[in-house]
Amino acid sequence: MQANTHILISAEHNINVGNWSLSGDGWSVIKYSLHGGFQEGVELIEIDNGVLVITIIPTRGMNVMSVRSKNITLGWDSPVKEIVHPRNVNLTINNGLGWLDSFNEWMVRGGIEYSGHPGDDNGRLLTLHGRIAHIPASEVSVTISGDSRQQITLKGVVRESSFKGVQFVMETKLTTDVGSMTFLFDDKVTNKASNEKEFQILYHANFAKQLLEEGSRLHGTVDEIQPFNDYAAMTLKSWNVYAAPAEEWVDEKIYQIKPFADSEGRAHFLLQNAAGDKAVSFNYNLDNLPYFSQWKNEDSIANGYVTGLEPGNTFPANRAHERKKGRIPKLKGGESAEYHLVYTLHDTKSDVNSAISKIDKLNAGKRITYVEQPEKK
Repeated sequence: MQANTHILISAEHNINVGNWSLSGDGWSVIKYSLHGGFQEGVELIEIDNGVLVITIIPTRGMNVMSVRSKNITLGWDSPVKEIVHPRNVNLTINNGLGWLDSFNEWMVRGGIEYSGHPGDDNGRLLTLHGRIAHIPASEVSVTISGDSRQQITLKGVVRESSFKGVQFVMETKLTTDVGSMTFLFDDKVTNKASNEKEFQILYHANFAKQLLEEGSRLHGTVDEIQPFNDYAAMTLKSWNVYAAPAEEWVDEKIYQIKPFADSEGRAHFLLQNAAGDKAVSFNYNLDNLPYFSQWKNEDSIANGYVTGLEPGNTFPANRAHERKKGRIPKLKGGESAEYHLVYTLHDTKSDVNSAISKIDKLNAGKRITYVEQPEKK
């Protein structure tokens, strides 16, 4: 069949189709708006491929609110219950921590001009994880294609730009086949300015629900691990095992991980539940995402028990620190960087074991290097 594309939002052509739906044999795509409280006016797009329901937020940088199958949900229970509209978020409050006032998605990108922890960089307050997650998409379209198996692709364009500042354009595609437990991101970030610019991107994917509990484990193609903070240093060798929700909160644990790639240049990770019968695996191109941050927020359920598994082109310290460490990449005028991430849900013990086995084979004969102390900041 020929590709069938529908424009849902276009700033260029002054289009917004409003509430909208399209369906076929075993699949559907719907667009609708939220009402009430801080979420008034937020638009969502829901892709149902027959086995996965993926909810995307074009109002918030094409973030993904959740991915749901029959037995697994990618997402978490944040104390922030509404999908907050960007107009209700002041990123600068609480010394640059305003980003947390809306933080409840499964996948939220950090960047693009800067990401990481808030703080001063050459006299400027950089807010937590940047602006891209609170910029509405300018262009959104959905394409249905394929012959023997239909494929659904949602495309979005998000522009982070200012006069005398940066001119970044993020083009993102989320693609899934009908009936598949797999979906993927194909993103491209372009510097539209004529001069070279620093940039950062972080794929802040957050997991809890059926995947996070006492005894959950993270597997990955890991070369080196270093604690980001002192509390993480106390449990460095058990980085890959999760504790139960806290009765009394102490601190978060963050680990800086340098993965290694397979023969095709891709890093691999998998998060499993304690029983080993539910998991999510993911892989991505390591060339443009050389660093991986593991965030263990083993707080109470009410306060947001969650882990963040976050490929990025830097670690999550303030940009000033990352620059000192030589980890800030740059894009020349007109230059682009591309990111390709693939996620698969596994809901049987045999499927989980098979996915772990693939990572174990890549790790055969390799040893993890442990750096005992955090970097001085």
